[in-house]
Amino acid sequence: MENAETIVFLYSASHVPDLVRDAAMKQVPSGFRLELCESATDAGTRRDRVAEADYLMLYGVGFDDVDVADRVRLLQILSAGYDRLDVPALTAKGIPLATNGGANAPTVAEHTLMLMLAVYRKLPLHHGELVGGNWLGHREALRMFELRGKRVGIVGFGKIGREVARMARGFLAEPVYVDVMAADPDVERELGARRVELDELLATSDIVTLHTPLTEGSRGLINAATFRAMKSSSVLINTSRGEIVVEDDLVEALRSGEIAGAGLDVFQTEPLGASPLAAMDTVVMTPHTAGTTIDTWWRRLDFAFGNIRRVSTGEAPGFVVNPDYASSSGQS
Repeated sequence: MENAETIVFLYSASHVPDLVRDAAMKQVPSGFRLELCESATDAGTRRDRVAEADYLMLYGVGFDDVDVADRVRLLQILSAGYDRLDVPALTAKGIPLATNGGANAPTVAEHTLMLMLAVYRKLPLHHGELVGGNWLGHREALRMFELRGKRVGIVGFGKIGREVARMARGFLAEPVYVDVMAADPDVERELGARRVELDELLATSDIVTLHTPLTEGSRGLINAATFRAMKSSSVLINTSRGEIVVEDDLVEALRSGEIAGAGLDVFQTEPLGASPLAAMDTVVMTPHTAGTTIDTWWRRLDFAFGNIRRVSTGEAPGFVVNPDYASSSGQS
């Protein structure tokens, strides 16, 4: 197709299954050509692909080739987080950066609720002991809790935070949230959620769950002072970014009993490696898989190709994190 616009999909082979890459190739809209480029291949080949691209899709990788992205009209990531990307450089180049539009929000929210319940009901402990031939019975009964009636404090009330509120309400929990912007009153009524200050959220929530992007303002947000402000019976859940929590402070807070438990999908260093968290029966951990199901992949691809089509027809892309790109070089 001579006049086809070129989409280059840059990915990490360890993050994107063959099934998904095959599906992406079959789903390419008419008038477009999709090229797959495993980001770990030689830099020259990758940069050649970027230089000829009209659109870029990224998953599981950073992006160091802004300087040759002269034709790129949209950088579409298939994830929600963009902390590994140089947003100012993209903006200066006039390239809009779009997230996945909340495609992974239901998946991350379900995982968040799973961690809450797993911590509350000592799931790894009971499973491990039973597999090892040890029947604990009701030994842990006085250290297990219901989600029903608990206050769930949501830090960050975007697509994922709102899905967490919706699901928590299904368990008859009480969601409150903190965010730089208040949600529309109709949204608050629908979700039964109320906006509070961070101090109140920390002091009154039974569960504190993190759904804010990693920025300089959120890096280390949850630290020793934060843990001192929380209830001793409270649980921390993190399915956002590991660097939002000062991990050494979390370990100390768990050891000292300042908080009761934690459910963690993300860590300061990944892969995790040796960690004192692994020896704590008050902690449930998963390997950064909160946003990963086969179902969410189809939503990611649908949104990405839809956003690319919008740009191709002269419309503005959705879910852009750098809206000032249009006032930068090469854009009108």
